[in-house]
Amino acid sequence: MPSIRFRFDDVSRQALTARVRSEFGATARIVSASEVRVGGVGGFFARRYLDVVVDVPPPAPNRQPSGAVGLAALLEQADRAERVGTAPTGAPVIPVVSTQTEDFARLMSELHSYSDLAPNAGLVVGAGVPGLRDEPGGVILFVGLGDDAMVVARSLARDVRASDVRMGGRILGDALPRVDDRRQAAAFTAQCVASGSVGLLAWGVGLGADGARASIPMLRTIDADQIWIVVDASRKPDDTAAWVAAVRSGVPAVALAVLHGAETATPESVNALGLPVGWSDTVG
Repeated sequence: MPSIRFRFDDVSRQALTARVRSEFGATARIVSASEVRVGGVGGFFARRYLDVVVDVPPPAPNRQPSGAVGLAALLEQADRAERVGTAPTGAPVIPVVSTQTEDFARLMSELHSYSDLAPNAGLVVGAGVPGLRDEPGGVILFVGLGDDAMVVARSLARDVRASDVRMGGRILGDALPRVDDRRQAAAFTAQCVASGSVGLLAWGVGLGADGARASIPMLRTIDADQIWIVVDASRKPDDTAAWVAAVRSGVPAVALAVLHGAETATPESVNALGLPVGWSDTVG
C-alpha cells in the first residue's frame, strides 16, 4: 500500500476530509497528521500547516480510473442523494472515507490540543530544574491524565533531534504506535538504542489515585531514563495531588510538565506537588 505525504495549510478536520476524498479517493486512509509551525518571531506569527501521511490502496483489477471531473460528479450525486434520502441512479454509493472514523476524530482532537498551546510553551531553565535527558538511545516517559502527556511529548518532539514519539495507557487514537505491554516497551527501548533516537513515551493513567496506581506495574516495566509527570494547573489542586502522589509512590519522577497555567488564577498551586517544574505552556 503506497503512502503519500503532503502539507496542508488548513488545520480543520472538514477541509482535510474533503481534500483526501477529492484527491485520493474514498478508500484512502490517513496514517498521521501533525502540526508544524514555520517562521514567526519569538514563537509568534508563525505559519501553521499540517504534515499529513495518507495510505492509498492500489486500484482494483480492471477498474478504470476516473478523472477529477468524474469523481466530483459522483460526490455531487452522493450529496444530492443524501439530501433526498435515495441513492444516485447509475452511480455507486461513495463509502465513508476513513477520515470520518472515530479514531480520526480523536486524532484531530489531539492535533487541536497541540495547536492550542501558547506559542512560547517549552522547557523551564533555572536552579534545581533537571534538564531533559535527551541522549541518543534513551527513553523519557511522560505520565499524565488522559491525553495530557501526549501534548508535552509532541511539543518536545519539535525541539529534540531524532525523536521517536509513542503512546500508551489511556491515550486514544491511531496516529502513533503504542506501547502497552512489557514486550512493546522492550522493543521500543531497543529500537531507540539501535537508531540513536530519543524515545518520548506519553502514557495516560486513569482518573484519581486508584487509576494512577493501577498503571504503576506497567510503568515500572518501561526502561525509562527519566520520568516526568504532566499536570493540568486548572484542575482542583487536591485531586491533582492525590494522583501525582500515587504515581510517585511507584516510580521515581524527576520533574513536572504543566499545562493550562494561563487558565487559572492560582498556577502556583503545582509548586506544592514536591517536584520542580521543568516544562510549562507559560514559559514566557
